[in-house]
Amino acid sequence: MGLRSQRRIKIPPGVRINLSRSGVGVSVGGRGAHFGIDSRGRRYTSAGLPGTGLSWRQDRHKPAMRQCDLCPPGHAHIPPVIAIVLLAAAAIAVLLWQVR
Repeated sequence: MGLRSQRRIKIPPGVRINLSRSGVGVSVGGRGAHFGIDSRGRRYTSAGLPGTGLSWRQDRHKPAMRQCDLCPPGHAHIPPVIAIVLLAAAAIAVLLWQVR
């Protein structure tokens, strides 16, 4: 069990910036329950009983990227939404380039 220390800074009500030795994170929520992103970019959900010191935290892991049987090991596919956004951005860039 390691020693932990952190400092929380309230921005607007319900939003906090969390400062720790490992970096800066952010959390949203009130007393008893909140969602957050820690300094390493991991998402989590936390709930507790205020004033008791009892709490529960669950990390939200990103789903693993798909891999097909035809691809070499280590190759992963990008999500379709990202591919569509990149193609649309490329098409807009080409159109803007031709207008000049």
